[in-house]
Amino acid sequence: MNMVGRNVLVTGAASGIGRCTALKYAASGAAQVACLDIHDDGNRETATLVERAGAKALHVHVDLSNVAEIKKAYGGVLAAFGRLDAAAHIGGYSWRGETLDVTPEQWDIAIAVNLRGTFFCCQEALKVMYAQGSGAIVNMSADAAFHPIQGFAVQAAAKGGIALMSRTLGFESARRGVRVNAVSPGIVWVKPTGLTRPIGPAVRRDPNEPPPPSVESMGNQTASGRWIEAEEVANTFVFLSSDAASGINGDLIFVNAGGYPTLQF
Repeated sequence: MNMVGRNVLVTGAASGIGRCTALKYAASGAAQVACLDIHDDGNRETATLVERAGAKALHVHVDLSNVAEIKKAYGGVLAAFGRLDAAAHIGGYSWRGETLDVTPEQWDIAIAVNLRGTFFCCQEALKVMYAQGSGAIVNMSADAAFHPIQGFAVQAAAKGGIALMSRTLGFESARRGVRVNAVSPGIVWVKPTGLTRPIGPAVRRDPNEPPPPSVESMGNQTASGRWIEAEEVANTFVFLSSDAASGINGDLIFVNAGGYPTLQF
């Protein structure tokens, strides 16, 4: 987990797992951390916290649905840092709705921010890392892609695509000194920071469905009977970015404490 002297980039850094990961990189010795997000106020606050943790921080605005903005953001980071040793692509968009109600616009934004956005973030990071001959990319998938949940068909398509794409990119980049992996978080509790809150109960779409569990009981649906902490997910991102994970490439790591004996939310 030693990131001493490394330059890293985190998308989705304004809150939640992204913020926690940016801070974990700083705590692990990273020299410079680029914080990318569309939410500027939260992103600036994350950058301030990163600097308090001992790393130089750069906050950069980016809309992950806009490829031109992605290219501009990564170009700015490279100009400021000179190199990029690790990229954590955490930023995304979560949307839930009945399949018959999905509009082309809802499909497009979920795919654009999650799958397409992650691909073009990888493309920009790989350009830099191939030229260096080294680097690590870690992408964010989601358990909704592997455990069917009512109303998450679009999310499953986007996040499942990220997992399979990461496997192929890992294969392509292996002989160029670069590793690409993915992380799939389970039911995550984000400690309140003034900017984030725990995920809430699902909205009932079908009156005949059993009511979803309350927020307090959701953790009981995991094999371990507890919520996953955001810091546990952040630890996995930092581990996969470090030399300690040098033999792990093209893989998907589940951070869900063992899966789900039952899953209804």
